[in-house]
Amino acid sequence: MHGTAHIAVTSEEHNERVRQLDPLRLDEDLRLLPKMNETADVSALSRVLGEALPSEQSIAALTVPGCLAAMRDLGMYLGSLKRHGVSAFDTVPGAARVFELLGRRTHMIPRDTVYHYTCWNPVGERERLYTGHPMERALVDAVRRCVPDLAHAVEVGHSLRDLDLCHPAHAEKTALLASYITAADRAMGSVLGEVAPEFFALELRPYFEEVRLAGRTYLGPAAAHIPLFLIDLLLWASDRGSREYLDFCHEVASHTLPDWREWYGKWTETPSITSRVVSALGDRGSPDGPAHVASSADGLRKALRSLTAFRGKHLVMARRAYHAEVRLYELGSGGGSVGLLEEILALTRENGALIGSATGAKSGL
Repeated sequence: MHGTAHIAVTSEEHNERVRQLDPLRLDEDLRLLPKMNETADVSALSRVLGEALPSEQSIAALTVPGCLAAMRDLGMYLGSLKRHGVSAFDTVPGAARVFELLGRRTHMIPRDTVYHYTCWNPVGERERLYTGHPMERALVDAVRRCVPDLAHAVEVGHSLRDLDLCHPAHAEKTALLASYITAADRAMGSVLGEVAPEFFALELRPYFEEVRLAGRTYLGPAAAHIPLFLIDLLLWASDRGSREYLDFCHEVASHTLPDWREWYGKWTETPSITSRVVSALGDRGSPDGPAHVASSADGLRKALRSLTAFRGKHLVMARRAYHAEVRLYELGSGGGSVGLLEEILALTRENGALIGSATGAKSGL
């Protein structure tokens, strides 16, 4: 396969096509996965995974959606085995090679990601779940529903990169981007209402453990890997983020979609929209400048307000899930700490306040 695979989660038609596929004929086995996990039946998990591994010829014959579906299904066993203390790459002959080939075909990491676990996960009786618990189903559904909107926000952001702040379309696109970002806040509100932090910390989090392959570490299908980090980079973090957050973004970027990895590399070197707006509003040498960017600044404030609302809810969930009396892990499933979440929230508020100050408006953050 030559070039970069174009894999978009904005297309519901594409997502549904992957959901419908069962290239390794694992539908029936995956219905039994929660029971295998409940009894920690490592031998059965290893047996099913080993028997399901496709040949190199079979992988070559798969379409890209087929490869995504295959990685989705094999990944459920990879995460399950790791939850029970077993590395499939060390104990199941041929597993490492298959995961590497599937990753190569899709130009993604050689394991499943949050997109496999949510966007490309079937809905209903075919849904792939580690525990089968209604709370796990609610979490998967919340992420599945919000990712397409966030992906649209990323695409709008991509079109904003080289657009002059004075262009009328800039304000329109900024407002559109802000409207898409509200999906994250809605999803987090849904998770807070339906998923107990203790369930996530004690029951679900262990399935998102990292694995090592060929000397590299790959994180599990964590919700922290949804494209909010890209939106942050675009809006404020590329030149206003902390070193710790930028390091976190670098790690997350490797676990995302091919196009987004390419954009990440460019966005880290691009002045943020916050910096551009503040500079334009303060340009007294151009009397009409502030008038042209005022609408963009308003859209930016709304976007930052939505991000702040999401971050606040996320922090509430994380503090409960990683409280000393509950947690099994120091770090979240995406590799970040509660302290990092606190820092991101503070920085988002700070940039929102900066825009509010520059426009003479109350930020509301």
